[in-house]
Amino acid sequence: MAFSGRYGRVEYGYGLSESGQSVKLTIAVHIPGWFGADLATMVFVEKHEWRRSGWERYVHLYDLHWEPRPNGRFAYHWHDDVFHIHCVDPADARPGHHYRGAPVDDIFWAAEQLHLIFIRGVNCVGLVPLGAWVEDDERESSEVWLG
Repeated sequence: MAFSGRYGRVEYGYGLSESGQSVKLTIAVHIPGWFGADLATMVFVEKHEWRRSGWERYVHLYDLHWEPRPNGRFAYHWHDDVFHIHCVDPADARPGHHYRGAPVDDIFWAAEQLHLIFIRGVNCVGLVPLGAWVEDDERESSEVWLG
């Protein structure tokens, strides 16, 4: 329960595949999470697959959404073998939201970075567009991964 109380109200989820070979872990953090409406939500999703050496992560989605949605977003994603950043600044009308990213090995680092971005505000300046990515609003939403 490492996230409890640090950033806001926390919900934990866990799902095991029918085969038992993969697991999905979910953490949702409501900021501030107590009394009144949320200002933002951080959602952390990891999928792990059982390999000979143990559980290996093969997907991560670490998202920050300002509430009510859509009102800004910043996220570190790894899926489809692509590390990327989602950045949506409501004050910036640029159509692309996918940017080059790098591996994130530490969920606690990601949580701290997302919380700092929440405090400072989203800013996509300086991020390099991920040119090969096809923008697709349905795929872009972390809600797909929560089910």
